[in-house]
Amino acid sequence: MDLPSGSWTKPDGWKTIRKRMSEFSVRETLGIPTRIRPSIEIIYMYVSDLNSDGIDEEGYVNFKDKRVVSFKSPHAKED
Repeated sequence: MDLPSGSWTKPDGWKTIRKRMSEFSVRETLGIPTRIRPSIEIIYMYVSDLNSDGIDEEGYVNFKDKRVVSFKSPHAKED
């Protein structure tokens, strides 16, 4: 199995994501998403097993009118 690669796999890139960023800026910062889910808005999905524990970590960036409206880092701790 290939290890995940790209800026999105490191916490530092996610720290620079902000609301109202353009799709282009997000791709430039995090890299190409592993999936894109079109709907009324567009959602960039970043999914892979980052720590080799057999469970996929998942991050997303949600866009409306080509600007970030919400996001979640795959490095965020879940309670």
